[in-house]
Amino acid sequence: MKQAQWKFGGIEARFGAGGTQGGQDGGLQGEDATVVTEVSYSDEVVAELIYMIEEEKLAGDVYEAFYDMYGLKIFDNIATSEDRHFDALIAQAETMGIDTDQFVFNEPGVFEDPELQALYDEMIATGALSVTDALEVGAAIETKDMVDIAAAIDEAEGTALADAYANLLAGSANHLQAFEALLA
Repeated sequence: MKQAQWKFGGIEARFGAGGTQGGQDGGLQGEDATVVTEVSYSDEVVAELIYMIEEEKLAGDVYEAFYDMYGLKIFDNIATSEDRHFDALIAQAETMGIDTDQFVFNEPGVFEDPELQALYDEMIATGALSVTDALEVGAAIETKDMVDIAAAIDEAEGTALADAYANLLAGSANHLQAFEALLA
């Protein structure tokens, strides 16, 4: 198993799992020995992860609001998927030692990032005009997510975080297709 380390400012953390490590001489023993791979995440990658967590929360919160407004199953289904995306990124952040309470315990529609707060408010107002507008907002969210996720993958290339982002990118592509099918 691999073990990784990240640095954010002056904070360092190690994480991972593995087999037996150590021994009387301090060396590695047996085939189950832990292989340590150092992974350093830049401040930019960590900041981007925090942004991505809130962006996934925004998508889920918008879709839940639209489901409440219109009762369309697509909003409920994709909100559930966005919750899984959010949870996956929270797990990555927690593994990296990042405190995620500010995101986990925020009420629906409440965001730390002022730009995301303004975007949420605008999207809710636009989607409240009609079901077609709500579906178009959904397509816009997924398009934005895909651009942001692709950039995040590039920044975290070769890490478990990039793998998590790749899974989110595939999910967002599916969500976009679903919205576009209803808009066609």
